[in-house]
Amino acid sequence: MRDEDKTKEQLIDELAELRQIKNITEHRRLEEALRESEIRFSSVVRSAIDAIIIADSEGNIILWNRGAQTIFGYAEEEVRGKPLTILMPERYRDAHLKGLERVRRTGKSSYIGKISELHGLRKDGSEFPLELSRTTWKVGERVFYGGIIRDITERKRAEEALRASEMKYRGIFESAVVGIFQISIEGSILAANPALARMLGYESPEELTASVTDFRQLFIEPGRRLQLFHSLRKSDTVTDFEAQFLRKDGDKIWVLMNAHSLRDPGGKITGLQGMWMDITNRKRAEKNFQELIECIPDAIIAVDSDFNILLVNARTEKIFGYTRKELLGRPYDVLIPERFRDAHAKYCRDYFAMPAMKIMALHLGALAKRKDGSEFPVEINMGPLETEEGIIVVTDVHEITRK
Repeated sequence: MRDEDKTKEQLIDELAELRQIKNITEHRRLEEALRESEIRFSSVVRSAIDAIIIADSEGNIILWNRGAQTIFGYAEEEVRGKPLTILMPERYRDAHLKGLERVRRTGKSSYIGKISELHGLRKDGSEFPLELSRTTWKVGERVFYGGIIRDITERKRAEEALRASEMKYRGIFESAVVGIFQISIEGSILAANPALARMLGYESPEELTASVTDFRQLFIEPGRRLQLFHSLRKSDTVTDFEAQFLRKDGDKIWVLMNAHSLRDPGGKITGLQGMWMDITNRKRAEKNFQELIECIPDAIIAVDSDFNILLVNARTEKIFGYTRKELLGRPYDVLIPERFRDAHAKYCRDYFAMPAMKIMALHLGALAKRKDGSEFPVEINMGPLETEEGIIVVTDVHEITRK
């Protein structure tokens, strides 16, 4: 039949039939797409490392992936249709049931879309820390609940280890008898322990940081401050750096500092951190000792175990003709005639081997040598002195006046 011979009603019926065929085709296409989507979703869910669990409106499990089995220890057939409460410690169950009822009644939950840290209950009865993300949705009148669960046992162990380490080193920081500090390159005090605050005359680190806005201004000698930062830029560390600082009460203290630089990712120095000791009493004792030996009428010479000169008094300069600068750091035998040096070195080695020996006479009628090469008779006494750097020997050289 030609189109022009068809009645209007026939054309309408054919159009309706075509629409129905199209709708059926479209419906099948949508069903196929839905099936493919479900397959992809199922594949993702079941292969996920995290536990993914879906429950119905009564809180009974209807989906259980491989991640859930690994984390909780249940196979899927053991939990399907079982309540979610089997996965939680007793202390959570009442609140959980009340929450389900509230969601069913109001459709609202304060936990949906949020991540919570709780504890889960494994099949073997052991508890473990977990991270839970919840969601919910409705299909018709039915409510469904979904949860993604991650076992955070290892993370919690790492956090606990970090906390223990921080507490340990915080304890060391707080109780150390040496001052510990961290300072920015601009002079701001970033961290200071109680010992450092006390050394500078402050009641607490908080008072110190509130009162001192520029730590650099506490240096008595600006030149020493510049030398400190120059050393840090050159080698990143300074050891046994001595400097004077100003206390809150205006007094001065000597400190011995060991520090290293702080740098940003680009290598630029941003500050320094380290520790220091108050050596004011030691410096005072050294000064008193130096003043004392300056008053002695004999030459006083201190040498280390390598027989290098560490200290001399003014009388040494006068008797031997050397300046103090010329003698410090030089071998002690520069003051002894060459023909006696080997025997004297052996005696000194034996003496250092028995440092407990008291002051004793070396020998009478010995000869010493001046800078100009002339020799003169002397009496020599040696005595050991124990220091932080080790044993040193203090030698008293008495010039014998010829009669």
